[in-house]
Amino acid sequence: MERKNATYKMVMNSLFIVLSIVLSRILAIRIPLGNVEIIRFGFGTIPMFLAAFIFGPLDGFLVGAFADLIGYWINPMGAFLPQFTLTSALHGLIPGLVFKYTFKKRINYWTLAVSCALGELVGITLTPFFLNQAFGVPYAVLMPPRIGGYAVSFFLNPLIVLLIITRIPQINRLLENK
Repeated sequence: MERKNATYKMVMNSLFIVLSIVLSRILAIRIPLGNVEIIRFGFGTIPMFLAAFIFGPLDGFLVGAFADLIGYWINPMGAFLPQFTLTSALHGLIPGLVFKYTFKKRINYWTLAVSCALGELVGITLTPFFLNQAFGVPYAVLMPPRIGGYAVSFFLNPLIVLLIITRIPQINRLLENK
């Protein structure tokens, strides 16, 4: 029975990886400055959050890392920088840690909002830092659109995650079994 659960978990995480790639690389709004993408607004972090909330922080970390690596391999956007893979992996790890250890896996809007917000905080702090270090893009250009996107994602991401968790019976059962 344990092998069946491991296979199911691997398949679900693979689906989360593919969904993250599609949502962040194909269905996202991108704003470039020269050859550097300074902002990308999409919902590619939601599958990372789901993996972290359902299966744990390590799975969120792996989904984030593999989504970035495979996504770059399929659809490269500029030079490959491993710092962005780390940032993507932290998008899955941090919300999972907060949700599991701070909120003890209690599901409501505010526990998901705080968990997702702390994960998104990585995106508005580390990503501009890495863009500034690698390409010299000034923070004055990078920060305003990220803060605006953060304000929107603070309300939308947990709402979408909550709707998915509570409205899809298969996912709801996974959380009840943990």
